Parts: sequence; structure tokens; C-alpha cells
Amino acid sequence: MVMSKLGQNFLVDLSVRDEIIRSAGVDSGDLVVEIGPGRGMLTRPLAERAGGLIAIEVDPELAGSLERVFAGSSHVQVVHADILECDLGRLVRECCSGVKTYSRVLAVSNLPYCITTPILHRLFAEAPIFSSFVLMVQLEVAQKLVAAPGTSAYGPLSVRAQYATAPRILFTVEPAAFDPPPAVQSAVVRMDVWSTPPVEADPSQLVAMVGAGFRLRRKTLRNSLLGSSLFGGDSRAVDDVLSQAGIDGRRRAETLSLEEFAAIARARGVCKASDG
Repeated sequence: MVMSKLGQNFLVDLSVRDEIIRSAGVDSGDLVVEIGPGRGMLTRPLAERAGGLIAIEVDPELAGSLERVFAGSSHVQVVHADILECDLGRLVRECCSGVKTYSRVLAVSNLPYCITTPILHRLFAEAPIFSSFVLMVQLEVAQKLVAAPGTSAYGPLSVRAQYATAPRILFTVEPAAFDPPPAVQSAVVRMDVWSTPPVEADPSQLVAMVGAGFRLRRKTLRNSLLGSSLFGGDSRAVDDVLSQAGIDGRRRAETLSLEEFAAIARARGVCKASDG
């Protein structure tokens, strides 16, 4: 049995695997991206159902094993690469520009837990090319994805996820479903990508503003923005943006809704344009 040198927790419970596959609803018209396929627990049933499959694995031994398993499957592409460094959009576009066409592009994965959040941010950045994500993550991360403003789990990941997708927790998974068992509970989430984002904002401006707002989580929004690189200590610029957005700067970032962050991002754009 090929083992990972990178500390990945491999899914071994067949009933959990089957429920993930059912929840993803993969069919022959779909191109599926699997991140961290490991030993291929999900890869095999995905390959049986999907019209095309891209399996991205960083571990050279695991990637090599998968390449041998799927050597005769022309619709399966095993990519030996780090998901945080490879050009995910290019990989998908290359598959979609071939002879075969796909009705949907899906991501279905048991994500490596040590880099779950960076992977999610990569997926959100590429969200427009996908229809949905069905992912196994730590339960704590799943709760952040669906968290509402004013709750302890709400943060930058919540805002980013809810701008790009409609996230929901499908079911939880006990540690015994993995080898080796992780020290935390897990959950499977489904995130359907919005065809049109639920709020109007420039994505890069929104991401930057959310990062600046949560920079000093326990401070007021005004103080957090004031000390960020976006404003460089320009108190007048901060006050102008907050006034334009109709947001009280004494609030904390964790109380702001997605729409309120979008309002600040739009106001920042307006104020920059007037300054220029």
C-alpha cells in the first residue's frame, strides 16, 4: 500500500465515499477536478462516472501509483503538482478546449487538512469556471464557510465563500472514517457557485477590503482599516469610504454582512476614482 509522506488522512469508509459521490451528482457530461486524490478512494468511482477527470496530487509516489492505475483511461489526467502552485484555471481550460465538451466543471475532493484554507481560497478565485464544489474539510472549517455575521465562526473565509458560492454542510464524518484518524471531526460541504454573485462588487476590491477589515479582529473597523496597507494611515480616506458606504466605523468587522463589505468595496472604488 502506498503511503503519503505529507501527513494526509485517507478516507477508508466506503459508505462515506458513496455518500460524497451521490451528493456530487457526477455524470458523463461533467469534468471533475479532484485535489489530493491520495490512494484513489474517490478517484475510482469519479472516473467511472465523469466524462473527464483531473486528479492533482503533490506526493510523487501517490501520483505515480495513480498514473499506473489509470494508464488505460484516456479521460483521466493525473497531474503531479502542488495545487497551491499549479495553474488550475489553465488545466481546466485546456481540458475544456479539446474535442470533448462538458456541461459542468465540478470539484470533488477530500482536501488535505494541513492546507485546506489556502486551497479553498484558490477555488474561490477560480469559482467562475466551476458549477459546484463538494469537499471534505474539517468541521471547524465547514462551520466557518456557512457562518453568519456576529457569530464566533464568521470571518474572511465566510465572506469569501458566500460571495462566490451558496455553501451548506451536508453531513459530518467521524475520525474513524480515515486512516490515520484525524484529531478532529470532519464534514462534507456542498458549495454551488453563483451564476451571478449575490452582491455587486469588484472581486479584488472586496477581497482586499475583507482582509483589511479583519486584520485586527478585536479592533473597530475604522482602526483596522486605518492601519492597513489600503489606506496607509490616511484617516480622512477611511472616513470618506465608511461615510460613502453608510457604515459606522465603530463596529467590528465580524458584525458586517457580505452586502456591507461590498458597500465598502464599492465606496473605496468611488473614492479612489474621485481622488484620481
